[in-house]
Amino acid sequence: MARPGTLEVCRKYLYEDSDKIPDAYRDRILRVRVGFTYWYEFPTKTRTQVRDQIINEFGCSKKTAYEDLGIVEVLLGNIKNPTKDWVRYKVNTMIEESYRLAEIQQDPKAMALAADKMGKYNMLDKPDAEPLPFDEIVPQSFDPTDDPTPLGLKKDPQIREKRKRMLEKYASEIEIEDVPFEELNDDEAEDTADEEENLL
Repeated sequence: MARPGTLEVCRKYLYEDSDKIPDAYRDRILRVRVGFTYWYEFPTKTRTQVRDQIINEFGCSKKTAYEDLGIVEVLLGNIKNPTKDWVRYKVNTMIEESYRLAEIQQDPKAMALAADKMGKYNMLDKPDAEPLPFDEIVPQSFDPTDDPTPLGLKKDPQIREKRKRMLEKYASEIEIEDVPFEELNDDEAEDTADEEENLL
C-alpha cells in the first residue's frame, strides 16, 4: 500500500502537465494515470487486466504495478479493497453503458429499462433521509450524590470515620505550601478585578 504522502501527490498531480510533476513521483504518477484512465474507461476489466496494462505500457515489475493499482483503486472509489463503493461505481458505469448502447440501437424500451435500473439502484425513488434534529436532543440530567447504592454497592455506615483515618494517615506525606495573604485596599482590588476581566 502506498504511503499517504504518495497518494496525496498522485491525487494532486494526476492530470497535471508532466513538467509540473515532482521528479521523484513522475514515473509513478504517469503509471497511475494510465491505470486510472484505463479502468475508468473500461470498468468491467479485472485487476489483473489493469495490472497488465500498466506493465505493458511501462515495462515495470508486477510488484510495482500492484502498488500503482492500489492507488488507482483509492482514487476511483475512495477504497482500499473492492467493496461497496467500488462495486457501486462499476454497476453505475455498466448501467450508463447499457443506456448508451440502447440509444445507439434506437431501442426506447431498453433505454427506459436502463434509466429505471439507474434510478432504483441509486434509490432515487425514495425520499432523502431527514437530518437528525441534534439541536432538539435534551441531555439527560444527573443529580450528584455520594450515595453508592445507585451503582449497586452497599452503603458503608463507617465511611466518614474511614475517610478521616485515611486523611490523618496520608496528610503527613502531602506537602502543603502556605500562600501568604496580603490585604488589598479598595483601589488595588478594583485594578486586580479589571486585569482578571481583561484576561477573560
